[in-house]
Amino acid sequence: MGAWDFDVIVVGSGAAGLSAALAAAEDGASVLVAESQGIIGGSSRLSGGLMMGAGTRYQKALGIEDSPEALFHDYMTLNQWKVESAVVERLTQRAGAAVEWLGDHGVEFYDQMVYGGDETVPRVHCPIGRGQAVVDVLYARCREAGVEFALGQRIDRLVIVDGAVHGVAVGDDEITAGAVVVASGGFGANDEKRAELFPSVFDTGWSYYIGADGSQGDALDFTKDVNAQVTGYDRGLRLLHTDFDTMYEAYIPGWLVLVNREGRRFCNETAPYGIMDGLLAEQGDVAFAILDHRRLVEATELGVARYKQSIPGSTKRQSPHWNLDVFELMIKEGKVHVAHSLEELAGKIAVPVENLMATVERVNHLTEVGEDVDYLKDPKFLEPIADGPFYGVEVRPATCCFTACGLRIDRDANVLDSAGRAIPGLFAAGEVCGGVIGPRYVGSGNSYGNCVTMGRVAGQSAAAVAG
Repeated sequence: MGAWDFDVIVVGSGAAGLSAALAAAEDGASVLVAESQGIIGGSSRLSGGLMMGAGTRYQKALGIEDSPEALFHDYMTLNQWKVESAVVERLTQRAGAAVEWLGDHGVEFYDQMVYGGDETVPRVHCPIGRGQAVVDVLYARCREAGVEFALGQRIDRLVIVDGAVHGVAVGDDEITAGAVVVASGGFGANDEKRAELFPSVFDTGWSYYIGADGSQGDALDFTKDVNAQVTGYDRGLRLLHTDFDTMYEAYIPGWLVLVNREGRRFCNETAPYGIMDGLLAEQGDVAFAILDHRRLVEATELGVARYKQSIPGSTKRQSPHWNLDVFELMIKEGKVHVAHSLEELAGKIAVPVENLMATVERVNHLTEVGEDVDYLKDPKFLEPIADGPFYGVEVRPATCCFTACGLRIDRDANVLDSAGRAIPGLFAAGEVCGGVIGPRYVGSGNSYGNCVTMGRVAGQSAAAVAG
């Protein structure tokens, strides 16, 4: 297509990068994927691979009526329109087709749809084999299409020719291309960038990242020379977490009761994690889980974590935090407050005694009548707090799942400069972008759907420019 080493260079080999590479190759471009790590897949291979999409053949097979327009409405309403609306429209219009594209290439999905967040119909597609299976399929198809891969190549500079991006460099080693797609992921593994750009997770004091080590935010540095615009400050997804360890747990068991610093219940404890993040923010990022010994013993003996959401293919297992064995260890370390009365517990967690007593009395009443008339939690999760000793555990939204501050793009995945103009030859997709994932995470499948869908858009746009 041109006098370059490749038509398109893709930086990053996660779902966004592989989707961009395959889409560009399908449009006739020669493609090189440069990956900073020694393994393909980035954070995408570590994820569940859940992907949102509306109006798909998979939904129709289950009799689910849905549409891209409905997804767009839900997406924008939940985020109060505080996102790049044209980009989100492109994402929601094409997400369903992207799911089917994966299926056409060999990704297998369970014949069960799940709710990603608080949508009215289930629109989350669950791949058999999780994120690694999606990565494996995309990688195999890329190789079949002639895409080349360079591992262990951490890009530190863009190659600029006549004001346009025409390649990448590692030190003095330059590789040229007709266009470049940046899909290098977020910055969650970089403490300095997390503190600067996602302070609401870093400042909790317990912050840790569950993604790949390569998520260092390199693109925020090597795009400075082209004055790339950065948007989405302090956005990403935070999960509720104890101070026990860094074991991943997306939800808390539904039977737990949360109270704020005032000792009052403030939410439905089974709220989707994208919504729970915001609920905790409204409480100053601190809450306390209140439970009694009997409930803990019963949960431990049951051996299965009672979450509201069940993902197909997930092995039923005990909660990694909310079980008797872990509690005994954490009591010794002072990370679980234990008391023989609610009055004593209130003192230990520093909440007003009368408020905590009234809250527990209310919870017990709701359990007795079998209806949560306050926050509408499913009655099957209502459990009394009555048999001491009593426990209080501080929780914070401290698990950093992904970051959502990054390069601003338009709906064709062009990277925009500080004045809002498209930077010639530079495209981006996935977690490296800002403005697509908003202040409220739409739910499971939002991030992966963004990666695959906008990855395809970026690859197609890059191939068109290179041609």
